[in-house]
Amino acid sequence: MKKHFFLFLTFLTLFSLFGNGVQAQTPKEGQVLNWSLGLFVVFSVFNLIDGWTSVPNAGQGVLTNAFATVQSNSFIRAIEYFVIAVTKLAMLEVFRRCLNKNGNKAAQLTVTIMMVLIFCLALAGALPQFLFTQEEEIEAMLHGGLPSYFLTFSKVAFLVFFITKLVLCVQLVRTYAGKIRLFGASLFGCQVLTWLIDFAYFVVYTWVGGTTMTEITNLFTITSLLTVVLTLIPFCVLKTTMVVDD
Repeated sequence: MKKHFFLFLTFLTLFSLFGNGVQAQTPKEGQVLNWSLGLFVVFSVFNLIDGWTSVPNAGQGVLTNAFATVQSNSFIRAIEYFVIAVTKLAMLEVFRRCLNKNGNKAAQLTVTIMMVLIFCLALAGALPQFLFTQEEEIEAMLHGGLPSYFLTFSKVAFLVFFITKLVLCVQLVRTYAGKIRLFGASLFGCQVLTWLIDFAYFVVYTWVGGTTMTEITNLFTITSLLTVVLTLIPFCVLKTTMVVDD
């Protein structure tokens, strides 16, 4: 009897992890999701490498100097922001339509709010690169001014975005099972882990004595790599929740 009960509990556990809750999508939506995820990964890697390269200088290798020269162009960086934002919006739009098919209006509204915030954050990140010089942005950070408003807006919007992620996480975890529940948990959990990693780097950089610049550089490399991985995980999980509706 105990053995049968154990097998029953095991079945329920596997069912909750890998069972129902998979969203149906059209073949066209599947292609949009695949292309968006691919471009999102590629441009996230570009953005990661951008953080590792400094301004172009004679001491760099040929490839590093060429990449640094390209990435120092504000137009190129704006394209990175734009593509990353658009790919996120495309993947969330596919998910929103699947929620609409299931009649989950509350979660659909939350996803819509997330999409609006992603668009606003992308604009707030890209526009200052065209409107202001780097010197003006630094001056605004020290003494205030128009460029600082973009930074303030980004902070407030990101806080609202974080709360929206938490709301969507609760909605998905309470309503669905399987991979959709995992997507909701990863959406919020990966963001929390990212903040903890950034805080750990800040503590080491600011308060830990005796740390060499080489160690700080290595820690920054590891931190930025983990941050990108944690950013990609929720959307990779989202991809696994989708099946083509024949």
